[in-house]
Amino acid sequence: MEEISRRTALKLMGAGMAAVALSGVKAQAKEIERMVNRLEQNAKEDDPKTPAPDSNYAEKVVYKGPDVVIRQIDEHTWVGNGHLMYNESIYIVEGEEKALLIDAGTKIMDLDKIVAQITKKPVTLIATHVHGDHTGYAIKYFPELWINASDMVMIRGKVEDFYQGTLKYFEDGMVWDLGGRQIEVMFTPGHTPGSCTFFDKQRHYGFSGDSFGSTNLLLMTNFSTLMATTFRTKWYMEKHGITKLYPGHYDGKNVETLKRVSDEYDMAVEMLEGRREGNDSGQNGLNGVITDHGVNIRYKNPGGIK
Repeated sequence: MEEISRRTALKLMGAGMAAVALSGVKAQAKEIERMVNRLEQNAKEDDPKTPAPDSNYAEKVVYKGPDVVIRQIDEHTWVGNGHLMYNESIYIVEGEEKALLIDAGTKIMDLDKIVAQITKKPVTLIATHVHGDHTGYAIKYFPELWINASDMVMIRGKVEDFYQGTLKYFEDGMVWDLGGRQIEVMFTPGHTPGSCTFFDKQRHYGFSGDSFGSTNLLLMTNFSTLMATTFRTKWYMEKHGITKLYPGHYDGKNVETLKRVSDEYDMAVEMLEGRREGNDSGQNGLNGVITDHGVNIRYKNPGGIK
């Protein structure tokens, strides 16, 4: 098996091929790169760009700029929506001593300065996963970026040139103590191998990125992974009274509930047991889709059915 240097591997790391690149499986890395290029091209063609209307949101606007609109969820929590990948969402979560920025959008200029207008606490950037609409251009403004190592560095372009900060890696179950507010990390793979959800048990909500799809889940792993993730998330939400998850493309009306997670669990089980059949789909390079309970799950057929 041909070995690949770390520098070459970093160059290969684009939207989902990092683990393969680092393992030295060159042919597989090139195949994943081709798949990722197709996904990104299809996303440009298929994803709606028009943001949800202001009337969708109950939250008050506290900042409006050319790249992002920020609204206040509660006294110490805010959601920002970018305009390039349909309501791509960032979240500012503040404690008494520190703050977290969850995701950075596709291209939000001067995001660090914008966040500093919202909170005066020192801010750490963490990512639900590392697709380009969550870890785009604005990560360069932050000295650290925390990710799940299962995703590695799925950042467009040459990583060593694009991001000069320090990459750090979550552990499943680790807790961020912000001072009077704690945020727990749970690994929720499915959309990507390294997708994460961040829970605030005291406030009974969380931030799920694209783990459950915001009504349109792109399952880039397989249904077995989704089944395990939804089973575990159901258990956690029930145990801690979590009532809703703010997704990675929040449009004011699509918070994810325990029922949504449970429905996706049922759909995954039915697919694995052969009790449900998918339809053809051409979106985002994923060629299968099942639709039920107000959600699409798009997957790769036949590879995703295992």
